[in-house]
Amino acid sequence: MRFDWSFTWLNHVRKFIVWNVNFNSVPCDSWPEMKSVELLDISNNQLLDSYIYNPLCDTRNTLHKLDTFNVSHNRLTSLSDLASLTKDFVKLTTIDMSHNQLQYLGNGACDWRKTITKVIGNHNSLTSDSFKCLPTSVNFLDLSYSSLDQLDMDYFNKASELTELLLSGNKIKFIPSGWKNRYLRTLALDGNSFGLVSMKSFKDMLSLRVLTAGNNPYHCTCDLYTFIQETTSKGKVTITDWPNNYKCYHPERLLNTMVSKYSPGHLACDITLVIIISVSTTAAVVLVIMLLCYIFHVPWYVKATYQIIRAKYRAHKEGLGQGVDYAFHAFISYSHSDADWVRNHLLPCLENVKPPYRLCIHERDFIPGKWIIDNIIENIENSRKVIFVLSHNFVNSEWCNYELYFAQQRAIGKTFSDVILVVKEPIDPTSLPSKFCKLKRMLNTKTYLEWPQQPTEQNFFWIQLRSVLGKPNSIRPRTISRHSRLSSARSVSLIEAPQIQDPEGPDEEDHQNSPQPSNKCQLTCIEVA
Repeated sequence: MRFDWSFTWLNHVRKFIVWNVNFNSVPCDSWPEMKSVELLDISNNQLLDSYIYNPLCDTRNTLHKLDTFNVSHNRLTSLSDLASLTKDFVKLTTIDMSHNQLQYLGNGACDWRKTITKVIGNHNSLTSDSFKCLPTSVNFLDLSYSSLDQLDMDYFNKASELTELLLSGNKIKFIPSGWKNRYLRTLALDGNSFGLVSMKSFKDMLSLRVLTAGNNPYHCTCDLYTFIQETTSKGKVTITDWPNNYKCYHPERLLNTMVSKYSPGHLACDITLVIIISVSTTAAVVLVIMLLCYIFHVPWYVKATYQIIRAKYRAHKEGLGQGVDYAFHAFISYSHSDADWVRNHLLPCLENVKPPYRLCIHERDFIPGKWIIDNIIENIENSRKVIFVLSHNFVNSEWCNYELYFAQQRAIGKTFSDVILVVKEPIDPTSLPSKFCKLKRMLNTKTYLEWPQQPTEQNFFWIQLRSVLGKPNSIRPRTISRHSRLSSARSVSLIEAPQIQDPEGPDEEDHQNSPQPSNKCQLTCIEVA
């Protein structure tokens, strides 16, 4: 090109297009002469930033009528230099800077004209920082194929007049929730790298009417299914590339499955329904468990087991060892209402023989000041046999129930041969509560002794009971604390054991022929050493 160095020939040019010339300089004197230019197209010239932008040139009063500026298909790299070049183009509305290597390095001011409404910037090398150097007055923005990997929500909050946004072919990994653009009508997001889309992604884009979002690695989830169903059924937003460009990428079993054929089911995607079913099922299971616990008296068994464990722990902590022999021949478990029968019949007939049976009853042999549960467990374990005096009062006694349960626990892994059942009054096993299931079983399967009401039959009852108890062999003396001895010394003797004159002691035949003990025998609160 041969120029008149005064450039006066440019005064009346309105459209100035220079293609494929590859010029490398714009003289400063040429800018003021282009005062009538409305369209300036210098694309396809391999221009560098320094070729067209010279900070020493005064461009403040130039290109007052320029509306469209096209610098596409060059080798420009600096967004800030381009902004500085065009800041005095007072009527500039459209700038095409596509097919360059533009980016923002944060090393210069970006003061764009507020008149710019259309920016074509596809095929560049932009990053998320590049949004800091883009005009915010635009209503059309094309940043397709510009290597963007994420979006800057601050920019879009400022670019509130944006109506059409093209972001196709980038590397955007996710769509931020709460993306607000009140006037945005057209959005292109196809060919990116995000896979999660939900109703929250575009709910604040109230004016959105056209959406292109195919060719992304979609995660086929309930959120995507709900979004597609809501969008396609309401018809407010048109998905231009639906359904051919929408395929599942994750999970692996759905790879390359068309999103339009993905249907997870109403139950899987309705969170409210899932919560209702889960809560209802859990409540039903809890209620059933509680009902079963109530029917089978599980809380009572748990409480009793806890008492056993706690008593054993306290015994271990206090250093109470368990010997291999026993302190008592038998532990007597009876209801308070049956105490008179135990005092007047059972004790005299077993303790007033030679050698005597050593029996344990709670009102006489429990150590004062000690936990009742500990007393029960310790004395049951220190007794060779356990005699249960069964009556209707026994069934209604909470402590008798505990003693029966502890005796059962001691017999775990053994037979019930050390448990002796004495039925003081007739009991129908079927009428017993369910928590006495083992007692029912023993009454149905184990031979028990029944107290006869006829005095003539009672002698044979004692013979049977002594036979079940066995011979009263020697047992270890019971060791009690000093406090127990003092308490026993202060107690008043209420029993006087009858003296039997036979020094050799009775044999089994003497037991059988001995007269029935008197019902007037008195009892003692202390143990005969």
